[in-house]
Amino acid sequence: MSRFLFYDDKIINLLLENEKPTGGAAVQALNWVKGLLEEGHEVALMTNVPKDKLKSEYRNLKLIPLYDDKKGMRWIRWVSYRIPFIHDQIREYNPDFLYQGVPGWQSMVLALICKKLGIKFLMRISSDAMVDDRFLRKYSKPHQIVVQNAFNLADCIICQNEYQFGQMQEKYPNNKILKITNPIEYKSTTNSYAWKGHILWLGLFKAVKNLGLLYEIASLLPNEKFVVAGEPAKSIDSKTREYIQKLEKLPNVKFVGFLQKTEVTEYLINAKFLLNTSLFEGFSNTFLEAMQVHTPILTTNKVNPDQIITKHNLGITYDSAEELKNKINNLTEEQIIAKRESIQKYLYNYHHHRHLAKKLVEALTENTKSYNKGILQTLTLGQFKPSIAK
Repeated sequence: MSRFLFYDDKIINLLLENEKPTGGAAVQALNWVKGLLEEGHEVALMTNVPKDKLKSEYRNLKLIPLYDDKKGMRWIRWVSYRIPFIHDQIREYNPDFLYQGVPGWQSMVLALICKKLGIKFLMRISSDAMVDDRFLRKYSKPHQIVVQNAFNLADCIICQNEYQFGQMQEKYPNNKILKITNPIEYKSTTNSYAWKGHILWLGLFKAVKNLGLLYEIASLLPNEKFVVAGEPAKSIDSKTREYIQKLEKLPNVKFVGFLQKTEVTEYLINAKFLLNTSLFEGFSNTFLEAMQVHTPILTTNKVNPDQIITKHNLGITYDSAEELKNKINNLTEEQIIAKRESIQKYLYNYHHHRHLAKKLVEALTENTKSYNKGILQTLTLGQFKPSIAK
Protein backbone atom coordinates (compact mmCIF):
# COMPACT_ATOMS: atom_id res chain seq x y z
CA MET A 1 0.00 0.00 0.00
CA SER A 2 1.13 3.57 -0.71
CA ARG A 3 1.35 6.66 1.47
CA PHE A 4 -0.11 9.93 0.10
CA LEU A 5 0.22 13.50 1.37
CA PHE A 6 -2.24 16.10 0.01
CA TYR A 7 -1.01 19.70 0.11
CA ASP A 8 -4.02 22.06 0.08
CA ASP A 9 -4.64 25.10 2.26
CA LYS A 10 -8.36 25.19 1.36
CA ILE A 11 -9.41 21.58 1.89
CA ILE A 12 -9.93 22.24 5.60
CA ASN A 13 -12.98 24.36 4.70
CA LEU A 14 -14.80 21.19 3.65
CA LEU A 15 -14.02 19.34 6.86
CA LEU A 16 -15.50 21.85 9.29
CA GLU A 17 -18.92 21.53 10.92
CA ASN A 18 -19.45 25.15 9.86
CA GLU A 19 -18.35 24.51 6.28
CA LYS A 20 -16.83 27.40 4.34
CA PRO A 21 -16.80 28.15 0.59
CA THR A 22 -13.94 26.62 -1.36
CA GLY A 23 -12.98 25.82 -4.94
CA GLY A 24 -13.55 22.66 -6.94
CA ALA A 25 -9.91 21.55 -6.64
CA ALA A 26 -10.32 21.01 -2.89
CA VAL A 27 -13.60 19.11 -3.43
CA GLN A 28 -11.85 16.90 -5.94
CA ALA A 29 -8.86 16.32 -3.63
CA LEU A 30 -11.16 15.25 -0.79
CA ASN A 31 -12.80 12.65 -3.04
CA TRP A 32 -9.35 11.30 -3.96
CA VAL A 33 -8.62 11.09 -0.24
CA LYS A 34 -11.81 9.10 0.42
CA GLY A 35 -11.16 6.72 -2.46
CA LEU A 36 -7.54 6.07 -1.47
CA LEU A 37 -8.44 5.49 2.18
CA GLU A 38 -11.17 3.02 1.26
CA GLU A 39 -8.69 1.19 -0.99
CA GLY A 40 -6.41 0.73 2.03
CA HIS A 41 -3.80 3.42 1.40
CA GLU A 42 -2.46 5.79 4.05
CA VAL A 43 -3.41 9.44 3.55
CA ALA A 44 -2.62 12.71 5.35
CA LEU A 45 -3.66 16.29 4.63
CA MET A 46 -1.22 19.17 4.93
CA THR A 47 -3.52 22.12 5.45
CA ASN A 48 -4.29 25.04 7.73
CA VAL A 49 -4.89 24.01 11.35
CA PRO A 50 -8.64 24.25 12.08
CA LYS A 51 -9.90 26.51 14.83
CA ASP A 52 -13.45 25.23 14.46
CA LYS A 53 -14.76 21.73 15.12
CA LEU A 54 -14.42 19.09 12.41
CA LYS A 55 -17.36 17.07 11.08
CA SER A 56 -17.55 13.73 12.84
CA GLU A 57 -16.63 11.70 9.73
CA TYR A 58 -13.32 13.58 9.37
CA ARG A 59 -12.08 13.61 12.98
CA ASN A 60 -9.83 10.59 12.41
CA LEU A 61 -8.15 12.06 9.31
CA LYS A 62 -4.46 12.76 9.81
CA LEU A 63 -3.91 16.53 9.54
CA ILE A 64 -0.42 17.97 9.20
CA PRO A 65 -0.35 21.72 9.93
CA LEU A 66 0.93 24.26 7.45
CA TYR A 67 3.10 27.15 8.60
CA ASP A 68 1.78 29.93 10.83
CA ASP A 69 0.94 32.87 8.54
CA LYS A 70 2.04 35.40 11.15
CA LYS A 71 5.28 33.74 12.16
CA GLY A 72 8.72 34.66 10.78
CA MET A 73 10.48 37.88 9.83
CA ARG A 74 8.60 39.97 7.29
CA TRP A 75 10.00 39.93 3.72
CA ILE A 76 12.23 36.94 4.42
CA ARG A 77 9.75 34.67 6.22
CA TRP A 78 9.48 32.30 3.26
CA VAL A 79 13.20 31.60 3.22
CA SER A 80 13.82 31.90 6.95
CA TYR A 81 10.74 30.04 8.25
CA ARG A 82 8.08 28.74 5.86
CA ILE A 83 10.16 26.67 3.42
CA PRO A 84 12.14 24.98 6.23
CA PHE A 85 8.87 24.30 8.07
CA ILE A 86 7.21 22.71 5.00
CA HIS A 87 10.37 20.70 4.33
CA ASP A 88 10.47 19.32 7.87
CA GLN A 89 6.75 18.43 7.91
CA ILE A 90 7.03 16.54 4.61
CA ARG A 91 10.24 14.79 5.69
CA GLU A 92 8.68 13.68 8.97
CA TYR A 93 5.59 12.18 7.30
CA ASN A 94 7.73 10.73 4.48
CA PRO A 95 5.00 9.98 1.89
CA ASP A 96 5.46 8.03 -1.32
CA PHE A 97 3.48 10.69 -3.20
CA LEU A 98 2.74 14.38 -2.59
CA TYR A 99 -0.36 15.70 -4.39
CA GLN A 100 -1.03 19.36 -5.18
CA GLY A 101 -4.38 20.17 -6.79
CA VAL A 102 -3.88 23.83 -7.78
CA PRO A 103 -0.52 24.59 -9.46
CA GLY A 104 0.98 27.89 -8.33
CA TRP A 105 4.27 29.47 -7.42
CA GLN A 106 4.50 27.28 -4.28
CA SER A 107 4.65 24.27 -6.63
CA MET A 108 8.30 25.00 -7.33
CA VAL A 109 9.08 24.84 -3.61
CA LEU A 110 7.23 21.54 -3.26
CA ALA A 111 8.88 20.08 -6.36
CA LEU A 112 12.38 20.86 -5.07
CA ILE A 113 11.63 19.51 -1.60
CA CYS A 114 10.27 16.30 -3.12
CA LYS A 115 13.35 15.89 -5.32
CA LYS A 116 15.59 16.31 -2.29
CA LEU A 117 13.60 13.82 -0.18
CA GLY A 118 13.01 11.25 -2.93
CA ILE A 119 9.21 11.72 -2.95
CA LYS A 120 7.07 11.57 -6.11
CA PHE A 121 5.48 14.97 -6.76
CA LEU A 122 2.03 14.95 -8.43
CA MET A 123 0.50 18.09 -9.97
CA ARG A 124 -3.19 18.05 -10.89
CA ILE A 125 -4.40 20.47 -13.59
CA SER A 126 -7.25 22.46 -12.04
CA SER A 127 -8.57 24.26 -15.15
CA ASP A 128 -8.28 24.30 -18.93
CA ALA A 129 -6.96 27.86 -18.65
CA MET A 130 -3.86 26.49 -16.91
CA VAL A 131 -2.63 24.74 -20.06
CA ASP A 132 -2.86 27.42 -22.78
CA ASP A 133 -2.18 31.11 -23.35
CA ARG A 134 -4.93 32.15 -20.91
CA PHE A 135 -2.39 31.25 -18.23
CA LEU A 136 0.15 33.55 -19.90
CA ARG A 137 -2.32 36.43 -19.92
CA LYS A 138 -3.35 36.00 -16.29
CA TYR A 139 0.01 35.72 -14.52
CA SER A 140 3.27 37.65 -14.50
CA LYS A 141 6.33 36.36 -16.33
CA PRO A 142 8.14 35.32 -13.10
CA HIS A 143 5.03 33.43 -11.96
CA GLN A 144 4.82 31.64 -15.32
CA ILE A 145 8.48 30.61 -15.21
CA VAL A 146 8.20 29.25 -11.67
CA VAL A 147 5.08 27.17 -12.46
CA GLN A 148 6.53 25.89 -15.74
CA ASN A 149 9.68 24.80 -13.93
CA ALA A 150 7.53 23.03 -11.35
CA PHE A 151 5.78 21.13 -14.15
CA ASN A 152 9.15 20.15 -15.56
CA LEU A 153 10.21 18.82 -12.16
CA ALA A 154 6.93 17.02 -11.43
CA ASP A 155 7.05 13.24 -11.45
CA CYS A 156 3.51 13.14 -12.79
CA ILE A 157 1.04 15.65 -14.26
CA ILE A 158 -2.59 14.59 -13.87
CA CYS A 159 -5.13 15.96 -16.37
CA GLN A 160 -8.93 16.01 -16.23
CA ASN A 161 -9.78 15.80 -19.93
CA GLU A 162 -8.42 15.21 -23.43
CA TYR A 163 -7.73 18.90 -24.12
CA GLN A 164 -5.54 19.25 -21.03
CA PHE A 165 -3.83 15.94 -21.79
CA GLY A 166 -2.94 16.95 -25.35
CA GLN A 167 -1.63 20.36 -24.31
CA MET A 168 0.55 18.99 -21.52
CA GLN A 169 1.90 16.16 -23.68
CA GLU A 170 3.05 18.74 -26.19
CA LYS A 171 4.57 21.09 -23.59
CA TYR A 172 6.18 18.44 -21.35
CA PRO A 173 7.00 15.42 -23.53
CA ASN A 174 9.48 14.03 -20.98
CA ASN A 175 7.00 13.97 -18.09
CA LYS A 176 4.68 11.17 -17.09
CA ILE A 177 1.20 12.47 -17.88
CA LEU A 178 -2.10 10.87 -16.89
CA LYS A 179 -5.61 11.61 -18.04
CA ILE A 180 -8.04 10.52 -15.36
CA THR A 181 -11.36 12.15 -14.61
CA ASN A 182 -12.65 13.49 -11.30
CA PRO A 183 -13.85 11.06 -8.62
CA ILE A 184 -16.90 11.43 -6.43
CA GLU A 185 -17.89 9.43 -3.36
CA TYR A 186 -20.34 7.11 -5.06
CA LYS A 187 -23.61 6.40 -3.28
CA SER A 188 -26.38 4.35 -4.82
CA THR A 189 -29.52 6.47 -4.77
CA THR A 190 -33.07 6.35 -6.11
CA ASN A 191 -35.28 9.40 -6.30
CA SER A 192 -38.16 10.64 -8.43
CA TYR A 193 -37.52 13.43 -10.89
CA ALA A 194 -38.57 16.96 -9.99
CA TRP A 195 -40.30 17.64 -13.32
CA LYS A 196 -41.76 20.88 -11.97
CA GLY A 197 -38.72 21.78 -9.90
CA HIS A 198 -36.33 24.70 -10.16
CA ILE A 199 -33.26 25.18 -12.35
CA LEU A 200 -30.24 25.32 -10.02
CA TRP A 201 -27.09 27.37 -10.62
CA LEU A 202 -24.12 26.70 -8.28
CA GLY A 203 -20.81 28.51 -7.91
CA LEU A 204 -18.77 31.48 -6.78
CA PHE A 205 -19.82 34.77 -8.33
CA LYS A 206 -16.85 35.71 -10.53
CA ALA A 207 -16.14 36.59 -14.16
CA VAL A 208 -15.41 33.06 -15.40
CA LYS A 209 -18.85 31.85 -14.17
CA ASN A 210 -20.51 34.20 -16.68
CA LEU A 211 -23.51 35.52 -14.76
CA GLY A 212 -24.38 37.59 -17.83
CA LEU A 213 -25.43 34.41 -19.63
CA LEU A 214 -27.37 33.28 -16.56
CA TYR A 215 -29.28 36.58 -16.63
CA GLU A 216 -30.03 36.15 -20.34
CA ILE A 217 -31.33 32.60 -19.85
CA ALA A 218 -33.46 33.49 -16.82
CA SER A 219 -34.96 36.43 -18.76
CA LEU A 220 -35.87 34.20 -21.71
CA LEU A 221 -37.53 31.56 -19.50
CA PRO A 222 -39.86 33.57 -17.24
CA ASN A 223 -41.99 30.50 -16.42
CA GLU A 224 -39.03 28.59 -15.01
CA LYS A 225 -37.90 29.16 -11.43
CA PHE A 226 -34.14 29.70 -11.03
CA VAL A 227 -32.30 29.15 -7.75
CA VAL A 228 -28.83 30.73 -7.54
CA ALA A 229 -26.57 29.26 -4.84
CA GLY A 230 -23.19 30.74 -3.98
CA GLU A 231 -21.56 33.96 -2.92
CA PRO A 232 -19.21 36.58 -4.38
CA ALA A 233 -15.56 35.66 -4.83
CA LYS A 234 -13.06 37.64 -2.75
CA SER A 235 -12.16 39.83 -5.73
CA ILE A 236 -15.37 40.34 -7.70
CA ASP A 237 -15.34 42.25 -11.00
CA SER A 238 -17.73 45.10 -11.76
CA LYS A 239 -19.52 43.25 -14.59
CA THR A 240 -20.36 40.30 -12.33
CA ARG A 241 -21.60 42.67 -9.64
CA GLU A 242 -23.80 44.40 -12.22
CA TYR A 243 -25.42 41.12 -13.32
CA ILE A 244 -26.01 40.05 -9.71
CA GLN A 245 -28.06 43.23 -9.27
CA LYS A 246 -29.98 42.56 -12.50
CA LEU A 247 -30.67 38.95 -11.51
CA GLU A 248 -31.95 40.03 -8.10
CA LYS A 249 -34.64 42.07 -9.86
CA LEU A 250 -36.02 39.15 -11.88
CA PRO A 251 -39.18 37.67 -10.28
CA ASN A 252 -38.25 34.09 -11.25
CA VAL A 253 -34.76 34.18 -9.65
CA LYS A 254 -34.07 33.39 -6.00
CA PHE A 255 -30.65 33.77 -4.33
CA VAL A 256 -30.08 31.31 -1.46
CA GLY A 257 -26.46 32.13 -0.53
CA PHE A 258 -23.70 29.65 0.23
CA LEU A 259 -24.88 26.07 0.76
CA GLN A 260 -23.37 23.31 2.90
CA LYS A 261 -22.77 20.04 1.03
CA THR A 262 -25.89 18.43 2.49
CA GLU A 263 -27.92 21.47 1.41
CA VAL A 264 -26.48 21.27 -2.11
CA THR A 265 -27.71 17.69 -2.37
CA GLU A 266 -31.19 18.66 -1.20
CA TYR A 267 -31.44 21.50 -3.73
CA LEU A 268 -30.19 19.19 -6.51
CA ILE A 269 -32.71 16.46 -5.65
CA ASN A 270 -35.49 19.03 -6.04
CA ALA A 271 -34.03 20.55 -9.20
CA LYS A 272 -35.33 20.06 -12.71
CA PHE A 273 -31.83 20.78 -14.07
CA LEU A 274 -28.39 21.93 -13.00
CA LEU A 275 -27.36 24.93 -15.13
CA ASN A 276 -23.74 25.78 -15.99
CA THR A 277 -22.90 29.07 -17.72
CA SER A 278 -19.11 29.16 -17.25
CA LEU A 279 -16.76 30.44 -19.92
CA PHE A 280 -14.52 27.44 -19.28
CA GLU A 281 -13.94 24.66 -16.74
CA GLY A 282 -11.67 21.67 -16.37
CA PHE A 283 -14.33 19.25 -15.13
CA SER A 284 -16.94 20.87 -12.95
CA ASN A 285 -17.51 19.04 -9.66
CA THR A 286 -21.06 20.38 -9.68
CA PHE A 287 -21.69 18.04 -12.64
CA LEU A 288 -20.81 15.08 -10.45
CA GLU A 289 -22.93 16.36 -7.56
CA ALA A 290 -25.89 16.62 -9.94
CA MET A 291 -25.24 13.16 -11.37
CA GLN A 292 -25.17 11.70 -7.86
CA VAL A 293 -28.92 12.38 -7.61
CA HIS A 294 -29.57 11.84 -11.37
CA THR A 295 -30.31 15.49 -12.13
CA PRO A 296 -29.70 16.35 -15.83
CA ILE A 297 -27.20 19.07 -16.75
CA LEU A 298 -27.58 22.15 -18.93
CA THR A 299 -24.22 23.44 -20.17
CA THR A 300 -22.63 25.26 -23.09
CA ASN A 301 -20.71 23.32 -25.72
CA LYS A 302 -17.57 25.04 -24.37
CA VAL A 303 -18.05 23.33 -21.00
CA ASN A 304 -18.64 19.77 -22.15
CA PRO A 305 -15.37 18.00 -21.26
CA ASP A 306 -14.59 15.25 -23.80
CA GLN A 307 -18.20 15.73 -24.99
CA ILE A 308 -19.50 13.58 -22.13
CA ILE A 309 -22.86 15.39 -21.84
CA THR A 310 -23.78 14.65 -25.45
CA LYS A 311 -21.92 11.33 -25.80
CA HIS A 312 -23.54 9.78 -22.72
CA ASN A 313 -26.94 11.57 -22.84
CA LEU A 314 -26.43 13.36 -19.51
CA GLY A 315 -28.30 16.57 -20.29
CA ILE A 316 -28.53 19.35 -22.87
CA THR A 317 -25.77 21.42 -24.46
CA TYR A 318 -26.33 24.82 -26.06
CA ASP A 319 -24.50 27.65 -27.83
CA SER A 320 -26.90 30.46 -26.96
CA ALA A 321 -29.65 31.29 -24.49
CA GLU A 322 -32.20 31.20 -27.32
CA GLU A 323 -31.11 27.69 -28.35
CA LEU A 324 -31.40 26.47 -24.76
CA LYS A 325 -34.87 27.96 -24.44
CA ASN A 326 -36.06 26.06 -27.53
CA LYS A 327 -34.53 22.77 -26.38
CA ILE A 328 -36.10 23.00 -22.90
CA ASN A 329 -39.51 23.88 -24.32
CA ASN A 330 -39.44 20.85 -26.63
CA LEU A 331 -38.22 18.35 -24.02
CA THR A 332 -40.52 15.50 -22.98
CA GLU A 333 -40.68 13.68 -19.66
CA GLU A 334 -39.73 10.42 -21.42
CA GLN A 335 -36.54 12.01 -22.70
CA ILE A 336 -35.71 13.17 -19.18
CA ILE A 337 -36.20 9.66 -17.75
CA ALA A 338 -33.81 8.31 -20.39
CA LYS A 339 -31.20 10.91 -19.42
CA ARG A 340 -31.53 10.01 -15.74
CA GLU A 341 -30.92 6.34 -16.50
CA SER A 342 -27.86 7.28 -18.57
CA ILE A 343 -26.57 9.47 -15.74
CA GLN A 344 -26.68 6.66 -13.18
CA LYS A 345 -24.83 4.28 -15.51
CA TYR A 346 -22.24 6.88 -16.44
CA LEU A 347 -21.49 7.98 -12.87
CA TYR A 348 -20.89 4.45 -11.62
CA ASN A 349 -18.78 3.41 -14.59
CA TYR A 350 -16.61 6.51 -14.88
CA HIS A 351 -16.44 8.41 -11.58
CA HIS A 352 -16.70 5.93 -8.69
CA HIS A 353 -14.15 7.19 -6.15
CA ARG A 354 -12.80 3.75 -5.21
CA HIS A 355 -12.49 2.55 -8.77
CA LEU A 356 -10.63 5.69 -9.81
CA ALA A 357 -8.37 5.62 -6.74
CA LYS A 358 -7.35 2.10 -7.71
CA LYS A 359 -6.72 3.17 -11.31
CA LEU A 360 -4.71 6.17 -10.15
CA VAL A 361 -2.37 4.05 -8.03
CA GLU A 362 -1.97 1.55 -10.87
CA ALA A 363 -1.09 4.36 -13.28
CA LEU A 364 1.35 6.00 -10.87
CA THR A 365 3.25 2.78 -10.35
CA GLU A 366 3.56 1.98 -14.07
CA ASN A 367 6.91 2.71 -15.71
CA THR A 368 5.53 4.36 -18.85
CA LYS A 369 5.71 8.15 -19.15
CA SER A 370 2.29 8.54 -20.74
CA TYR A 371 -0.95 6.88 -19.63
CA ASN A 372 -3.85 7.76 -21.91
CA LYS A 373 -6.89 5.53 -21.57
CA GLY A 374 -9.36 8.35 -21.88
CA ILE A 375 -11.86 8.72 -19.07
CA LEU A 376 -11.07 5.52 -17.21
CA GLN A 377 -13.85 2.94 -17.30
CA THR A 378 -14.10 0.23 -14.67
CA LEU A 379 -17.09 -1.69 -16.03
CA THR A 380 -18.81 -1.83 -19.38
CA LEU A 381 -22.09 0.03 -19.45
CA GLY A 382 -23.96 -3.21 -20.09
CA GLN A 383 -22.89 -4.58 -16.70
CA PHE A 384 -24.71 -1.92 -14.74
CA LYS A 385 -28.45 -2.18 -14.11
CA PRO A 386 -29.89 1.05 -12.71
CA SER A 387 -32.98 1.24 -10.55
CA ILE A 388 -34.57 4.66 -10.74
CA ALA A 389 -37.92 5.62 -9.33
CA LYS A 390 -40.02 6.95 -12.17
